[in-house]
Amino acid sequence: MLHSTYFHKETNEDPKTSSVFENLMLLPDNVFWYILKLSCFNNNDLPTNSGRLLSYNFWPHWDGKGTSNSVFVEPDLYIKFEEFDVIIEAKYGDTAGQGEGQWKNEIIAYHNEYGDSKNLVFIAVGGNMNLLEETVKVKKELVKIHKCNWLSILMSVNKYLKEIEYVSVPDMTNSATKRLLDNIILAFNINGVYNIDWFDTMARKTPAINAQSIDNLQTLYRW
Repeated sequence: MLHSTYFHKETNEDPKTSSVFENLMLLPDNVFWYILKLSCFNNNDLPTNSGRLLSYNFWPHWDGKGTSNSVFVEPDLYIKFEEFDVIIEAKYGDTAGQGEGQWKNEIIAYHNEYGDSKNLVFIAVGGNMNLLEETVKVKKELVKIHKCNWLSILMSVNKYLKEIEYVSVPDMTNSATKRLLDNIILAFNINGVYNIDWFDTMARKTPAINAQSIDNLQTLYRW
């Protein structure tokens, strides 16, 4: 939670966003994008290659001209890759909070700051009342909102961890990546997000969590 502490953001989704994403961005650039893309529920049109991660900025203050905000617009995270830019708007829970008005404000403010020179990817993390594709129109531009939630990101982290565990000739890079992935999983757990193995264990101990609910989760998140 280095960034949320530095920016004095200690409530709601900010420490969660900080602890998860500041660790994800320590992964190799292509691995970070692979996990983030995999986490989105409708990701077929997302780029395969991101190029290098050039810069990132938690809670930037962008010019609010043309938005419903009187002073500035503040997305949760802005990431600049070589091939495209990413806006991430995150909510604490996984079921409510995202909205078209906020998405439009952030897209308008992004163009106020950076113009129209690069492809923009918008990812709504958590807070989605449904997982259906949505597109918002800003002036003449149609921007697709790619949705994911905290659990889908965690499951993508677990998937990649299992993939590198099967590498027949492990090297020091893989060893370091595995330690970092373990820390990312811990960050999720600290913030109340647990992997399917945890649910499966609880299903055997707690009648309220049954086998059918586990199957539904695994189907929903393509596991």
